[in-house]
Amino acid sequence: MGFATAFVFIVILIINLTYKKLNVHRFKGLTGILIFAFFMLLGGLLCLLNNEKIRTDYFANRNYVYLKILVNDEPQQSNDILRFKARVISGYENNKQTKLSGQLLLALKLDSLKPLNLNYGDELLISSTYLEVEPPYNPAEFNFKAWLESQNVFHQTFINQNQLVKTDRNSGNPIIKLALKLREKQVSKYRKLIKNDEAFAVASTLILGYRADLSQETLSAYSKTGTIHALSVSGAHVAIIYVVLDFLLMFLNRKRTLKIIKFLLICVLI
Repeated sequence: MGFATAFVFIVILIINLTYKKLNVHRFKGLTGILIFAFFMLLGGLLCLLNNEKIRTDYFANRNYVYLKILVNDEPQQSNDILRFKARVISGYENNKQTKLSGQLLLALKLDSLKPLNLNYGDELLISSTYLEVEPPYNPAEFNFKAWLESQNVFHQTFINQNQLVKTDRNSGNPIIKLALKLREKQVSKYRKLIKNDEAFAVASTLILGYRADLSQETLSAYSKTGTIHALSVSGAHVAIIYVVLDFLLMFLNRKRTLKIIKFLLICVLI
């Protein structure tokens, strides 16, 4: 696919360089088809390159006894089960460490006698047997496997707390860390202001995307009524954020250059 994309790009480039000389305007339809084909091939190529499963160092290509992982999401607890996505850093086999890539969905059964505090960016060592995420077996059932694959997560594991060792290291994107801390503070404020647990869970999900306290019954109710999209980030949410940012940055409307800067700044913030 990479060769085909490069070939079509070179053909389009040659056409543009010789546009007047060869009177290419007579074949505008063919040129348009080539341009559409180029973007289609480029999109397919980017999808393939973004697929971590086809990499040679993907962790599931071999069975490792231990994995070193990085908490890549905000852990969410339901009863005594803690769930989060983790990025695999390396694997251990025969006392040898190998650098690896890929993501893993991890379900951790907590020990009530040993409190464990996990945060985004924490580095962990786990002993596990990882399996592929199973597809749906019932008609019209939510395709959890496809949803995870869209996030480059193809395998999952379930371990007990005694199969995990937390190191002293914590790394990760500092911007994401700051965003999660701010959301945590906001969630705690909502918890104080909203006394009803169900109302608090829905408000936190709608406004902040925090789903840890959302019950399965509420989720099922939204799903059956066809309003589950309201619990996700929608165009309306983005529009509200845009309006607020546009108002706050109104002072940049003086010149055309400042307007461009404002537009780029809003896009980055969104």
